[in-house]
Amino acid sequence: SFERVLVENKLHGLSPALSEAIQSISRWELVQAALPHVLHCTATLLSNRNKLGHQDKLGVAETKLLHTLHWMLLEAPQDCSNDRFGGDRGSIWGGSSSAFIHQAENQGSPGHPRPSTTNDEEENNRRKFFQNSMATVELFVFLFAPLVHRIKESDLTFRLASGLVIWQPMWEHRQPEVSAFNALVKPIRNIVT
Repeated sequence: SFERVLVENKLHGLSPALSEAIQSISRWELVQAALPHVLHCTATLLSNRNKLGHQDKLGVAETKLLHTLHWMLLEAPQDCSNDRFGGDRGSIWGGSSSAFIHQAENQGSPGHPRPSTTNDEEENNRRKFFQNSMATVELFVFLFAPLVHRIKESDLTFRLASGLVIWQPMWEHRQPEVSAFNALVKPIRNIVT
């Protein structure tokens, strides 16, 4: 269900009440709300991998959850950004606001504002809105650092190949160079008028 609703953005087949509730928020807010749950589920399955008898290969549930996790960390910000800022503006999933946003880069000192164009401002707004919170990054590290060696390179084939960008640096005890792992400590309030 996670893969179908989150990754594929398909709501048909759900109960009308659940479908209506999901459509009442932006797609990015749904992704952010579901990410901790997907992190916990994936970590639990990986920690029980040997008990489940999947030492040599990932099971179906582990593969689907890892695919969903990879999409949420690597592709969701871009997909949701297109929905919110560029894609179908008439879509219900196109725009709600978040309580907090994170500033992606220094905008210049108060006395010396950085000159910017409209495109720069729009891109900066996209980056600010589609960053994960520090708590999400901490949760990922807390859950997956001890389990990193339960995922082997041979597991990351076909649909999971994009995850090498995350797991390869972690196998080498480095931070992945993925925007999902960059979060500023102090959030800035987004006041909607």
